[in-house]
Amino acid sequence: MKSKKLSAVVLGLFAVVLSLLILFALSLPVMAQSTTQSTTTTTTQDSPHVTSQTTTTTTQDSAASDNNAPMTKRDLKDQRKEQKQDEKSARENAKAQKDDAKALKHQNKSTDAAEKANSSQ
Repeated sequence: MKSKKLSAVVLGLFAVVLSLLILFALSLPVMAQSTTQSTTTTTTQDSPHVTSQTTTTTTQDSAASDNNAPMTKRDLKDQRKEQKQDEKSARENAKAQKDDAKALKHQNKSTDAAEKANSSQ
């Protein structure tokens, strides 16, 4: 009788330990997950062919830092500075594309005018 009781207690302890190990194993991928923050800026000009898009992705490995710790003022300042640089770059790219589209349009007008002048002769 005692041996049955002892084996039931051992079996119960074994079940508890096994369930704790399974719970720990399942929580490992969640703890190792990284945090990603993404910012997308899209700039569209009047021309139908000119569109600029910039995507900034910041990845923070949760193993390297505490997820509950807030960003420092320096981190926030650096992040804003990087975002402003990306937005400035996107605006410059959009302006360059717009200028290219204008030049192409002007070139097409010149070509059309030359063809029209040649065809009327």
